[in-house]
Amino acid sequence: MLRCEVSRISNIVEDLEVALRIEAHSTKISGAKPALLFAVLDCDSPNKAFTAMYGRVLPFLDDDRPFFRGIIRYTPPILRIERRYLARRQSENQMIIWAESPPTLAFTDAEKRRGFELQKNLLSETAKPFVCIALPEKSYYLKKYPLINSPKSKKDIYTCMPSWERYYLSINSLSDTGLSVIRMGQSVDSEIDQSSCKIIDYATNSRSEFGDVWLLGNCKFVIAGGGTGVYWPASTLNKPVVTTDLYSMVTTSYGPNDLTIYQLAWSRSEKKLMPFSWMIKQGEGWAHKRSLIEDDIEIVKNTSEEITEVVLEMDQRLNGTWIETEEDIELQNRFKKLRDAVPKWQVQEGVRIGADFLRRYQHLL
Repeated sequence: MLRCEVSRISNIVEDLEVALRIEAHSTKISGAKPALLFAVLDCDSPNKAFTAMYGRVLPFLDDDRPFFRGIIRYTPPILRIERRYLARRQSENQMIIWAESPPTLAFTDAEKRRGFELQKNLLSETAKPFVCIALPEKSYYLKKYPLINSPKSKKDIYTCMPSWERYYLSINSLSDTGLSVIRMGQSVDSEIDQSSCKIIDYATNSRSEFGDVWLLGNCKFVIAGGGTGVYWPASTLNKPVVTTDLYSMVTTSYGPNDLTIYQLAWSRSEKKLMPFSWMIKQGEGWAHKRSLIEDDIEIVKNTSEEITEVVLEMDQRLNGTWIETEEDIELQNRFKKLRDAVPKWQVQEGVRIGADFLRRYQHLL
């Protein structure tokens, strides 16, 4: 049994999708019969369209099946099975299996018709390629986790949040190449000024739970700024992701073709950028730690130019026009060595640091 107790898509993907891919891989290798699996959602569904798709893959006990969920929840033998099974999620081969596996989820014919109609309404034509983008929004956290940023908390999740204005150049640059850019998000702070940014503000004007899953599963790639969880459903459907303004160097996204660039740490006392090795030693979420950012460390967010460089790199890689130099390969390898001590189940080897970003900050290696 797989159990999710937090209403976040990231928790569902990390527990459920990873486990299903591992199980399918193990079954294929061993030739044994597939295990009998089911999932229990002990919270509100973060996206009913998304969880309904999993309901076609395995029994999924959620709010629509409260009686059976109640029985399973309090059955001790099942709980022992759960503990043994979830321990497999930290397999060293986890990321390799993910990279080699097809998506567990698939759209039905009816969903495809509905999705193409949505694309036509947003883009005027169903065949036009598009990119999805999302940034963390304060309104989302205030609504869903009202106490997460209280003054008594050791975390400050707001200071590291990037602004939309820094992303306008990258959005407009993608638009100039012929790509439409669609804003995603469950709850947004404000509408984006269309005169300054060539973006389709779907999140503000026409968002739906099905639309979220369809667009993330059918875009060319996703831009996930500031650690926002929008990349999880996209990764589940094997879509490439660019993560920007990321604040943890310890873990990576799951896709083998993903790109990332990081926020940096400026030491006020030493008057310099801290090396990458320092950020790795801080563990996950260093930019959320009040003890750091209210004392010596100032967060340096990605510039408009850095963001534009990495999203255009992704577009060129997918188009087959990106040219990688020997210097790029050497710098990537040097960065990977810094993470040698990180458990393999936390790092997808194929994920690259943006080439221009790594060239610019190679002195931090």
